[in-house]
Amino acid sequence: MERFFKSIEYIESHLFEKISVHEIATASHYSTYHYSRVFKALVGDTPKEYLRKRRLTLAAKRLLTEEVGILELAIECQFESQEAFTRAFKALFDMTPAQYRKINEPFRLLYKKPVSQNDLAFLQNNISMEPEIIEQPAMKIVGIANQYDDGDLSLPKLWSGFRPYRDKIPNRVGSDFFGIYENYEESEDTTRFVYICSAQVENFDDVPEGLITRELEAQTYARFTHIGPIAKLEETLRYIWGSWLPKSSYEYADKPDFELLPANFNDADPNNKIYLNIPIKPKA
Repeated sequence: MERFFKSIEYIESHLFEKISVHEIATASHYSTYHYSRVFKALVGDTPKEYLRKRRLTLAAKRLLTEEVGILELAIECQFESQEAFTRAFKALFDMTPAQYRKINEPFRLLYKKPVSQNDLAFLQNNISMEPEIIEQPAMKIVGIANQYDDGDLSLPKLWSGFRPYRDKIPNRVGSDFFGIYENYEESEDTTRFVYICSAQVENFDDVPEGLITRELEAQTYARFTHIGPIAKLEETLRYIWGSWLPKSSYEYADKPDFELLPANFNDADPNNKIYLNIPIKPKA
């Protein structure tokens, strides 16, 4: 977790500078894609959401303690205009900056405090779940790639969109399906990711039009069993990144991680099993 909190320190020391998710991730020595997913699992916000809320929190405090103009605050908080700043402030605190300054009641707002080691103490000390360590051979997969915005991932929706294709993939190996997290693309306003709904194949012959192919290298994985709906996956991921991995004898290997869904998976069944495969390597 030390690497993760280095990124929090980086955010706090650059709150009023123009910084990117890539720069924040670099401070933790993780890839941007992996860092963004871990951050969301641990904190509940994406890195950009957290950065915006921290800026707005400090701006709110300054409104009551300094003779600073709203436009000046907007620019310092890296908003393009006073209007954009006001919209974001109201969305977070349910009142405009001017209204907040007028009522002058600092305890009315739900401030976004910096994430601390204590925030994860319960997670690290009160939950226990051991994964299976597996050696996954190299495999070929065929599926559809779905782009989604940072913080806007809906796995049930993506898998529903894959349903018309899944029984038309030739050269199948086994009956399981694989959800693979791939790359990211950062723009001025958001970060977009790619998630692949796929099936394993023996070869890439006769791939139907509209489907993509990928090859995954052989890799050691920690395989966790998640029981329950897809919507609850973040709770399991929070445990993996916040508790198990820091205390284990392994560290994250910067390779694709994936979810394995059995062929009979039914998201309405509370006893469903999803296997989360986290690429690992022994700690140095």
